[in-house]
Order: sequence, then C-alpha cells, then structure tokens
Amino acid sequence: MTPPRSSAAQRGQSMTEYLVALLVVMMVVGIAFAGEASAIDRFLSAVRTAFDRLSGFLSLPL
Repeated sequence: MTPPRSSAAQRGQSMTEYLVALLVVMMVVGIAFAGEASAIDRFLSAVRTAFDRLSGFLSLPL
C-alpha cells in the first residue's frame, strides 16, 4: 500500500498547471493572427487615443 501524497506536492503540481495555462493565454493574447493587430496592440492604441483626447480636452480654455 502506498502512502497518500502530501499536500505540498499537490500544490506544486497545480502551480505548474496554472503557469502553463497562463503562458498559453498570454501567447494567444499577444500574438496577432491573419495580419490583424494583437489584442495588446489594440488595447494600447485605445489607451493612447483616450489619453490624447483627454489631454486635448483639458487644454481647452474655460
């Protein structure tokens, strides 16, 4: 009869699976498909546009 696995070993296994899943998600988000911009590029472009519009609005005279 084999002894039951320790909880520390099980936690280590779940951490490895979590990191692999996170790596796959980050690759999908960061890679552009079919010549389109990646999700990260689109997000950064939207933030840049919003900042430009906000700074333009704040520079208007009262």
